[in-house]
Amino acid sequence: MDARTPVLVGAAAVQQHDDDPRATDGAAHLMLRAVEAAALDAGTTALLTRAQLVAVPKGTWPDRDAGHLVAEWLSMRHARTARYELGVLQQTLFARACEAIAHDGLDVAVVCGAEAKYRDLRQAITGVSIPDLDKADRDPDDVVVPADDILHPVEISRMLPVPARQYAVIESALRAADGMSVDDHRHELARLWAGFSAVAQHNPDAWNRRDVDEQTLLGAASNPMLATPYTKLHCSQWNVNQGAALILCSVGAATALGIPRDRWVFPHALVESNFMTPLVTRAEMHRNHAMHAVAERLTNNAGIAPADCELLDLYSCFPSAVRLQLREIGIDATRQLTVTGGMTFGGGPLNNYTLQSLVKMCQLLREQPEAHGLVTAVSGIVTKFAGAIWSCRPPSGASALTADVSDAARAATDLVPVDADHGGAATVAGYTVVHERGNPTAAVTVVDTPSGARSVATSTDRELAAAMARDEWIGRAVTVRDGQLVA
Repeated sequence: MDARTPVLVGAAAVQQHDDDPRATDGAAHLMLRAVEAAALDAGTTALLTRAQLVAVPKGTWPDRDAGHLVAEWLSMRHARTARYELGVLQQTLFARACEAIAHDGLDVAVVCGAEAKYRDLRQAITGVSIPDLDKADRDPDDVVVPADDILHPVEISRMLPVPARQYAVIESALRAADGMSVDDHRHELARLWAGFSAVAQHNPDAWNRRDVDEQTLLGAASNPMLATPYTKLHCSQWNVNQGAALILCSVGAATALGIPRDRWVFPHALVESNFMTPLVTRAEMHRNHAMHAVAERLTNNAGIAPADCELLDLYSCFPSAVRLQLREIGIDATRQLTVTGGMTFGGGPLNNYTLQSLVKMCQLLREQPEAHGLVTAVSGIVTKFAGAIWSCRPPSGASALTADVSDAARAATDLVPVDADHGGAATVAGYTVVHERGNPTAAVTVVDTPSGARSVATSTDRELAAAMARDEWIGRAVTVRDGQLVA
């Protein structure tokens, strides 16, 4: 094996469930705990003193350079730090680290992240205020930012900047494309998410290990509707205290440090699309051509189709993200689609879930050394997409390890212009109904205009909102006046 071959040798996830915020850590300390555990998982803390990179995906925490805090606490004196902003694919951290190991002389890289939003929530509820004594007021050595915007101004101004609403609009378009009735669709979502809950029950690192059945997912007092057809438990749970860390190194470094071979997990292919276009501009809201392009390149580069991998963890912020992947990658919906329980039940720390899922995937692959595992990542409103195939079996080395298929995704995606000032006749292309305390209060629609443009129209007529929450409105003729929906 080439000594510059990248290999994942340490993986660990941590969480703190205590309701007393004084008994829990902030995000940076959760990262610290995860990195320490990942080094122990690899079998040697010598990895840390040799680390040359600490890469962190930005979360809700205020520190400018959380990676520097971790590096300082663990005496990683030679490590550069990098912060990857929101809107950058979480897989990009691994792809860049692997490329630097393979081609730029990097020997050891640490990727870590965390959220302590549950701690923040408990502070607000209990009135306990915990001063943040450890702050990183310096900038990291590198800051990676997305190239474009995720949202269109008309989405922001007309009640559609909330992710749950955007994904619900995609869900309505998927339902219509599949020819499903409103009621059958609700039951399909409940069945899908109950399967995720069942996995979380057996995952000791999952945030919510309670049994959530299909009936509860259809709606209950404890699980109100938020954005038709999504209830609270269809949405990513980001009020968690969770962290994760992964340590990658070269095969040469792993050998020199005596890391046992049964710890080694190899990346076989890491492919991503960074083509960005807002939801309202996509001619086919029920399609995601980036997913198809990523799957094709993964097949070519890894020598195995993503759908044929024995283990799967599909990025699961909302059901439509999963259902798009099933459609575009060709995965059987009856399979186990997650190794963690997904972002509702396993836990969805902001901008950090892919780290959590890769930790669990690493653990399972070590138990099944002949297997392949697929881990996917989404950024924005399925704006960007990435997938990686991992295995304890060494890669053949015949194909490129990383690839960017943004150009292929761009070429395959039909776009439509946006007319924010449209007034008159229109047709509903996608929609959701906003609920407050379980009651429908407003409708948000993405509409097609006679000119072939798109717009967004809203209504706070509660009777209309209730009707749209109950019936199918895709394809209906409506009238738009000053951005308002007139049925």
